[in-house]
Amino acid sequence: MRSSRRYPNGMLKNSAVTMLHRAGGRCLDRSADRVGRNAGPASTTNRGCDLLSPPQSSGCRRGGDVVGAVAIARSALSTSSVPGPDRLAFWHDVVCRTIAGIEAKALLDGRPYAGSIRTQSIPLAHLPNFDLIEVEADPQLVTRTRQLIDRSECAWLLMIQEEGICEIAQGDRRTTLEPGDIGLLDTSRPYQVMFPQAFRQSILRMPEPLFRDIAPRGNDLAGLALPGRQPLTAIARQNLLSFERCAGMIEPAFLPAVANCAIDHLSLAMRATLRGDRARRAIVPDHVVRADAWITRNLHDAELSVEDVARSVGLSPGHLQQLFRSATGLTVADAIRDRRLANCRKALADPSLSDQSITEIAFRWGFSESSSFSRAFRRAFGVSPRQFRNECRAILPRLS
Repeated sequence: MRSSRRYPNGMLKNSAVTMLHRAGGRCLDRSADRVGRNAGPASTTNRGCDLLSPPQSSGCRRGGDVVGAVAIARSALSTSSVPGPDRLAFWHDVVCRTIAGIEAKALLDGRPYAGSIRTQSIPLAHLPNFDLIEVEADPQLVTRTRQLIDRSECAWLLMIQEEGICEIAQGDRRTTLEPGDIGLLDTSRPYQVMFPQAFRQSILRMPEPLFRDIAPRGNDLAGLALPGRQPLTAIARQNLLSFERCAGMIEPAFLPAVANCAIDHLSLAMRATLRGDRARRAIVPDHVVRADAWITRNLHDAELSVEDVARSVGLSPGHLQQLFRSATGLTVADAIRDRRLANCRKALADPSLSDQSITEIAFRWGFSESSSFSRAFRRAFGVSPRQFRNECRAILPRLS
């Protein structure tokens, strides 16, 4: 039988896991009890840590806030209660369970490692849950290897650098994040991040399907940095940070709309950065970028056609189709339909728009006939618009 050691707060940690960390600092198993996903004092994810309770209010409980009908799971973890020699191993375990499976190396002069992580897991009716994470820690080198990817779920990390700097490397990209910058990492691929000094970051951990919905098509975004000096990046950063810090105070009827707003501004920041990137513009022709912008501006127009889009950029419909398909993998008509459906799905799931009928929402986003909209929605999402809306309405009360 394997022995266990007891940390000062009374939680148990298996000594075999501790020995594994000391041997190489690798996390090969991210179990279902990932930090921040399970609220409450009985959760095993809080082993060996300080549970730093958030400010209490009438709608708040330890380990999670209940805001109206929405339960926001919260967790706060620190190395402060762990003996000095065990802190790096514990920190590595926390990062693996909270963010992604990694190998970690402290960049210190021998003193005990210090770090803390605060997590909010936010459930939204029409989106996969995503995590808002705040990290403060000592210098470290973090590596995600191919072996670790095979053993864990994959997501995108949107890292807002608040203090200190970090150097990220993924694929062919190498860049340095300074305060105000936003870095993008794909956890389905190897990467390396070096923090040469003490740092503070806010991280949005977004499921891959949700990221794919907002990411500009036809571009590899892994390792990309959104410069904080750009206005759209600054707006996106402030929206995300405000959402992170105010999520527990937002009425549940408005939470999806606020989340969508923050995410949409992030999408705009990505587009602006890519447009200014000469290498990216060589891959995505300017005609396609302009056509995409025209589609976005005129999505509500039921008469919008391939010919209209082609005319707006000065190309023949056939030539535009060829360029557009090469850059995005879609025809122009497919792009119009998919974007309309995505906007309708957001609106149908938004409790603040419950007074609007399904037909009104469909027509607002450019559909001209209810039955064709319903068929397209069912093909795309596997349920009818009415069923989807009813399911979203039913989910929020169950989260309390």
